[in-house]
Formats: sequence, structure tokens, C-alpha cells
Amino acid sequence: MKQTIYTKVDDFLRDDDFIRYVIDSCSEKESYWASYLQAAPHIRSAYLKACHILNHLDDCEILSPEEVECLRQRIMHSASLHFN
Repeated sequence: MKQTIYTKVDDFLRDDDFIRYVIDSCSEKESYWASYLQAAPHIRSAYLKACHILNHLDDCEILSPEEVECLRQRIMHSASLHFN
């Protein structure tokens, strides 16, 4: 389990493992993130919002266009690390 408990949406969106988990629907990480949420139930809202943002980038109204583009680049980088 991660040593730090994330408290903000940005914390999740900066985590390559979290991005891969959400984007790839990585079932092997499902129990990890379930345990993570169980250990810190107060962060559930930030977790769900981060999931929503990653799953709805094309119509995300929470982030600016620049932030969306930056996140897309992060996703591409994360994916390239995973497949290389």
C-alpha cells in the first residue's frame, strides 16, 4: 500500500499506477485500490472525482483545456512506461 494517503484529486491524477488502473480497467489492481479506500474512507470523494475525470476527459468541465491536455500527456507517458 502507498505510504501516503492521498487527500486531493490532484494526488490521484499524478499517480501513474492510478491512471493505468482507471484507464486500463486493470482488475489486478482492483483489490489494492479497494484496500486503499478501506484504509482511508474519507478520501473516497477525491478518488471518485479523479476516476470521473479520467473516464470523461473529452467532456470534462472541472479542468481547464490546458489541464486536460497536460493530463492527456501524462496518460500517454504512463501508458508508454507500461508497454515498454
